[in-house]
Amino acid sequence: MRRASLSWLAVWVAASSAGATTILVSPSDSYDKIESASAGDEVVIAPGRYAFRVYLTQAAPANAPIVIRAQDPSNPPVWDLSGMLVENAPGSYTAGDRGRGCWQLSGATNIKISGLVIQECHTASHNSAGLRYYNGSTGIELKDIVFRRNDNGLTGGTQESELTAEFCEFDSNGNLAAPAGSPTHNIYIYGGTFALRYSYAHDPIQGQNFHIRARQSTIEYNWFARPLSYAGDLMTDDDLSAAAQQTMLLRGNLIDQGNPQNHGQIFAIYNDSGLSGLSFSVTLVSNIFVVTQPQGIAVHLSNADGTTMTVRMDNNLISGGSPYLIENSANASAAGTNNWMPTGSNPLALSNTVFGTNPFKDAPARDFTLAPGSTAIGAASTSTASQPTLEYYRDESVSRMYRPRASANDIGAFESTTNSSPVGPYGGTQTDGGTPGPDGGNPPDAGNPDGGSSGNSAAAHGTGCTSTGAIADSLAILLVLLVFLTTRRTRLLP
Repeated sequence: MRRASLSWLAVWVAASSAGATTILVSPSDSYDKIESASAGDEVVIAPGRYAFRVYLTQAAPANAPIVIRAQDPSNPPVWDLSGMLVENAPGSYTAGDRGRGCWQLSGATNIKISGLVIQECHTASHNSAGLRYYNGSTGIELKDIVFRRNDNGLTGGTQESELTAEFCEFDSNGNLAAPAGSPTHNIYIYGGTFALRYSYAHDPIQGQNFHIRARQSTIEYNWFARPLSYAGDLMTDDDLSAAAQQTMLLRGNLIDQGNPQNHGQIFAIYNDSGLSGLSFSVTLVSNIFVVTQPQGIAVHLSNADGTTMTVRMDNNLISGGSPYLIENSANASAAGTNNWMPTGSNPLALSNTVFGTNPFKDAPARDFTLAPGSTAIGAASTSTASQPTLEYYRDESVSRMYRPRASANDIGAFESTTNSSPVGPYGGTQTDGGTPGPDGGNPPDAGNPDGGSSGNSAAAHGTGCTSTGAIADSLAILLVLLVFLTTRRTRLLP
């Protein structure tokens, strides 16, 4: 019975790996190599500068994703379109919106991209992006991508698209030539489902660090700094035409107000399309709001039009200003417990607020961990929902990592007792992002080849197999591995 299972395993591995290809890409190659990838393929990109567009439409299944990764993440390939408009760069896509992104994913599914720098992507209409995903693209995963000086860093999400970005940097994206009514941002998500983790967004040239219209979004364990207008917002999903609810979880983030054009709101909620029947629900847990302006408002419920909004705020450290502002209290509410505010602040309807002074260890040096003796230490509620289990590591000089949080007893994004090692984009404990394994990450199932127990299943089922059978089984396993290695092809496309 065991040998039969191994035989079926050999057949399955051979069948599933026979069509998988490793595609090696160098700076002398063109877009067609990357765009030729099929389900299960791995695209490995060598260091160097690349100046062409990439357009992906492949619908890979979840169990055979397309992996596109840097050959050496410590020396990443750089997509740099300096000196040209995106629409004029070489590429296979010829439609009128070809300039909307240097990388575009339309209807693509289960594509994983890691270890790239994408910069200087601009279009004549001032609304290009480093990467744009849309038209029902789902299962898209970005890891260790640096978006720098593009019209928008990351954009897309329409037609119920879905993307997760982790360990990414959004640096100085935006274009002041864009109309004030349609500004550009570090991150601009139009709809769908979106998650952002362990990332660093800072210094947008225009607009916000994050401008989110997703139906469902999770923004957790990130560091946001120095916005131009204000930090971020949640606004109407572009796909909506009827009554619906949009939700967002903001957890474990450091949100620095900086010196923006708007000295009032830091995070805003607004039904800018005036859609009837729309409602918003936002949960904020264990964030730090570094409030630098005396009139700073952590959360602005901008519902003068009567849009229904609910906000839950628990265990957040709000270093100044006011915790929230509601424009139409008949249709909106804010509640929460165990938030920290400076002594003398008005917590409004928030309960069990903890007061104190000078909560940070060294704010002028950008160290926003808790100072010894801070009243935020040990003052969090541990019974509220969505408790954090991780925390961003570490600051703006050592960035884009996380580490397990020792507990959730302290208010804010950083636990005073956490001393675990940081984890970077390629797993393990590391301090600089590390170097990936041969497949660009961890094994797909992080388990045994057949998904079963690693114990002696034959003995457990009383088959009476002897050590001779175990040797035969070992030989069978070796045969399976040999078949796998010989059927997986590495090719250099002409």
